[in-house]
Amino acid sequence: MELLIQVLLILLACGIVAGFLAGLFGIGGGVVMVPVMFILLNDLGYGEYAMAMAVATSAAVILPTTLAGAIRINRGEQISILPAIILGAGGVLGSIVGSTISVIIPKEIHVIAFSSFLIFLAFWMVIKQSRYLVRYHFRESTFIFTLLGILTGIGAGLFGIGGGVILTPVLTSLLGIHIHRSIRISLTAMVFIATATVISYIILGTSTPSLFPYSIGYVNVLFALILVFTSIPGVNLGLKTGQKVSEKNLLFLFISMLIILAVRMVFSIH
Repeated sequence: MELLIQVLLILLACGIVAGFLAGLFGIGGGVVMVPVMFILLNDLGYGEYAMAMAVATSAAVILPTTLAGAIRINRGEQISILPAIILGAGGVLGSIVGSTISVIIPKEIHVIAFSSFLIFLAFWMVIKQSRYLVRYHFRESTFIFTLLGILTGIGAGLFGIGGGVILTPVLTSLLGIHIHRSIRISLTAMVFIATATVISYIILGTSTPSLFPYSIGYVNVLFALILVFTSIPGVNLGLKTGQKVSEKNLLFLFISMLIILAVRMVFSIH
């Protein structure tokens, strides 16, 4: 019972922090949820499947929040449906590939890959405002949207992350799409991508023995429900905090957290 209470408290804190960062920086909480769930499951003795379960459950948390966000942001607005469908279609294919790769490769490689992604994200947060990144824009086309969808899907399948981390910045910086339209396209496409990711992990984990209780495939329903409901107040807190604290200090704290999580994940596999 004491162990269960500790697990619940960690998940409650994780959900609030993930939501807080989503409200603060406009990113998905997967960059926090995946490392925390991995470390937690690994310490509980589920190390062999910890990374797959963390990624799958993160995708399950992203799905309802993305769906709600897509409905809300497209309400009363002109929906960019064609780019979203093309991105979503490519993303479905990519997510199937990414989730399949994640359960095939050794856990150590998966953890190192995710940790490297966190370091890259920290670096990206520093340089993304550079004027040199927006000097050239690709032209919108079916090929470009399909390619972006596949790459985003692979990222979602491998790392359990949403479009706020990859898709929205790419649409804005490389295609020159206005930020509001980019967010609408990204959220709509991520509904398809997250759905495919969750279904893939459920199917892939159906015959896997000895997973953490309350799991459907690799998706842990208990973890997902707690994280969904605790991230909502965290988002509101992040939105309010972002208006009071300097962006420079917030960015420093966020980058520091990403690096600490990356290092902690790597050390946990030894």
